[in-house]
Amino acid sequence: MSNTVGILFALLAGISIAAMAIFVRMATKKGGDAFTAVIVSLVLNLIIIIPAVAMIYYPEYGITLRSFLAFVGAGLTGTLTGRVFYFEGISRVGASRADAIKATMPIFATITAILVLGEDPTTTHILAILAVVMGVWIISSEIMLNKGGESVVGKRRDIIYPVLAAVCFGFEPIFARIGVLEGTPAQVGVSIKILIAATGFLLYFVWKEELPDVKEFLADREIAKWHILAGLANTSMMVFYYAAIENAPVVFVVPFLQTSPLFVVIFSYIWIQDIERISWRLVLGVIVMICAAIIITTIA
Repeated sequence: MSNTVGILFALLAGISIAAMAIFVRMATKKGGDAFTAVIVSLVLNLIIIIPAVAMIYYPEYGITLRSFLAFVGAGLTGTLTGRVFYFEGISRVGASRADAIKATMPIFATITAILVLGEDPTTTHILAILAVVMGVWIISSEIMLNKGGESVVGKRRDIIYPVLAAVCFGFEPIFARIGVLEGTPAQVGVSIKILIAATGFLLYFVWKEELPDVKEFLADREIAKWHILAGLANTSMMVFYYAAIENAPVVFVVPFLQTSPLFVVIFSYIWIQDIERISWRLVLGVIVMICAAIIITTIA
């Protein structure tokens, strides 16, 4: 029963990721920018998750120096840089393509585990990685061959943004695994990640001597609405994802988490056909990469 609950939470997390991608796409289509989407998501994470975790786990948070440093690494790679690259990728190549490429995260996580943890790759691992490369190539070709329908076609080099997002997200579970093995609750780790990312952005704004203008953000209520919805979807994703981790092994959770590109394609077809053209190449690329991701995570 616990595994079933975990899988259900993982599916809800995948749906949340897909919803977030669609909302970010709508915001950028109407004149918003990826950086604002990152800031709004982070603010909502702070407002919703931090107080809840502080109350639930008070006064014992189970933090050690090793786990703290590990979750700092997770925050810098996933919550900060990974999110920036991901949202910028959505802005440049579209939600369906960016999320499909981002879903290769388990591949990079596996490669990192091999290099850092000394795990031996199997023939199946190698074949799955080659399949992912093929899936990325299919999607990249589709971006170049898109002849209409989608306002943001993108250039082939723009694919680097969701690829970098996948790499950063791939590093995150390695750091998170180290932190959890220290006995720190996963939700506490999420809070550390969020606080580190918030500190990073605060230092950036101090360096630039320019803080976000709330009045300017709310000036266009339509764009602000999509940014806020994306932030709420991101927050729900974190809650569902770590609830899944608590109830089921990672090898059960991650494959179902990587179903997000399928939901993005479905949501795009239903709601934003005018800006997201769903071609057979895109569907094929998504299927190839999801199958490869599932193979790797289930045999890891």
